[in-house]
Amino acid sequence: MTVKKTVVAPEYLGFYIAGKMDIRVPLDHDRVGVTASGECINVGCLYGEDGDTTITLGPFEELSPQTGLPKFDGVLETPERRVDLFDANMPEILSMEVPGLRTRVRIWTNHQTEPDNVIIALG
Repeated sequence: MTVKKTVVAPEYLGFYIAGKMDIRVPLDHDRVGVTASGECINVGCLYGEDGDTTITLGPFEELSPQTGLPKFDGVLETPERRVDLFDANMPEILSMEVPGLRTRVRIWTNHQTEPDNVIIALG
């Protein structure tokens, strides 16, 4: 696997991480920044009108060490052996193949609810 990076300006205040299609997105009613279920992670980001959000996705062992604890550390169901990042208007922001049916996901952000830098480590 290789580390992937992109810059996006989502129309809404978040994007989603899922391991299969046809998922139910967990809603962040309490504005905590990251909300998850076993099949989807909803990650808050900077509103597109306010600027771009940089998203980095890669295997944990290939990413630069991060300071502090991750904002999220959990397991995502990945029955199609891939992780897809998308939002309501972008069918694919980034994607990455994964080896297992369940994948550990760790997320670091530089702001509690509206980060402009999101790092996602798989494994």
